[in-house]
Amino acid sequence: MENNKIAIQKIINDDVESAVFKALDLIEAKKLMSKKNMNILIKPNILNDKPPERAVTTHPKVLKAVIKWLKQFEPNKIIVAESSGGQKIGYTEKCMKGSGILEVCREENVECIPFEKMKIKVYSIENPIVLNELPSSELIKQVDLIINLPKIKTHGQCILTCCIKNMFGTVILANKPKIHATFPTLKEFCAALADIYSVSKPALTIVDGYLCQEGNGPSAGDVVKMDLILAGYDGVALDSVVCELIGLNKEDILYLKFAEQKGLGETNLKKIEIVGESLENVKRVFKKPRVSPISGPFPRWISKLMSKKVFKAAVKIDSSKCKLCGTCWSNCPVNALTSPTNNQKLKIPKWEKNKCISCYCCAELCTYEAIEFKINYIKNVIFSWFGLIMIIFLIGFIFGIIKLISFLF
Repeated sequence: MENNKIAIQKIINDDVESAVFKALDLIEAKKLMSKKNMNILIKPNILNDKPPERAVTTHPKVLKAVIKWLKQFEPNKIIVAESSGGQKIGYTEKCMKGSGILEVCREENVECIPFEKMKIKVYSIENPIVLNELPSSELIKQVDLIINLPKIKTHGQCILTCCIKNMFGTVILANKPKIHATFPTLKEFCAALADIYSVSKPALTIVDGYLCQEGNGPSAGDVVKMDLILAGYDGVALDSVVCELIGLNKEDILYLKFAEQKGLGETNLKKIEIVGESLENVKRVFKKPRVSPISGPFPRWISKLMSKKVFKAAVKIDSSKCKLCGTCWSNCPVNALTSPTNNQKLKIPKWEKNKCISCYCCAELCTYEAIEFKINYIKNVIFSWFGLIMIIFLIGFIFGIIKLISFLF
């Protein structure tokens, strides 16, 4: 089996099922179904409870097509499982219903269950980069096959969310924001994503490129109808191809570097065989997220100071959209958001900048798209120690130039 073979198939006239079947035929996926009575886990992307047309979650048509493909091989059980972006028990079920995933599972008579409702197991991570243990479900090691069903979306923190990032959903509920809080820098968080993927690594990945999100993803971006299905065995290779497909530089997607470092897949496009549609025929450059990380050749202490002060994003809440539902403050891992106080003129959640770690959980989970992050570079520089240091440095530099000119003349 050629692990680096990736199929790209167009969806014609919204016939998602035919596209899924053709893509899986192109990579000879039936070789995975070597025996009858297999237990199969499907891991979709169910971030929140938005409807399918918002392109936040794996489209129900894609899931339905994959289930139908699997049923040809007479599996013993098909389980669709996920742990959504929230912390509260019951939130994942709400998301499964709102996204249309639960309805498809009922139609196809397959089990649809949150990971948090199964027996939990803490996995030790081999050769960890930053994360030593993963709290997840026993199921991921009990099934015969894991199929990853990610969606193509831009991401306000990681730039891209697709194959590797989707397996973050195997982490149980409140442990997700705990990981965000433990690894607040982008580099550390992306290393943690690679560690998580190493435990829950799927045997097959089918990428939902039917309706995608660009810009302010992963939940409040603009919908793009790409009409594509991608399929392969190597999620790292698939993410690398998706970068090329939507005009992102794969070098900017830090978790790909860490995943390759751990030997989890291939990022070199020259070593990846693409079958079906050619990349050139289906490319479409996506709008990038408004807030994205910036790196430079600076000493570590300067980079950390800049990321903490200059590139600190502020939470902006649109009062006309906010319904005070409590999703943001109940899911904030560091309690930087709280319910509005009685003396607040504007009745929106209260945000504390000094507590915020810019994990974007609040924006991702907001059903009403009332939250976004913005960086005020000038304000951040002026009102920070970094700005003070830069001002002192600038004054010293100017003073030095004046002394040099007076010495020369």
